[in-house]
Amino acid sequence: MDVSNITRKSTVSNPVRRLLAGLLEVLDAWAFAELDARARGRGWQVRRPAPLMRVYRAPEFDTYVRCAACEGDGVTRQGLCRACLGLGRVRR
Repeated sequence: MDVSNITRKSTVSNPVRRLLAGLLEVLDAWAFAELDARARGRGWQVRRPAPLMRVYRAPEFDTYVRCAACEGDGVTRQGLCRACLGLGRVRR
């Protein structure tokens, strides 16, 4: 049976869909306004991968690299890594 010519019809009309999308955008902006402002005030990056979702990232994380002494594990044969204090990362 060939079903390649069957298309799915939308049960919601375009104006209703646009209205819902607009309402979602307003809700999204309202819900995250304070958090976004605080993050930008600190110099953080704000990414919006989807509606009602945010990813905040501090640029100073780019200055950290894997610790060469423990290879990022945080421990060596002698115990806790002294170079990174057990974090597995050090500043460049």
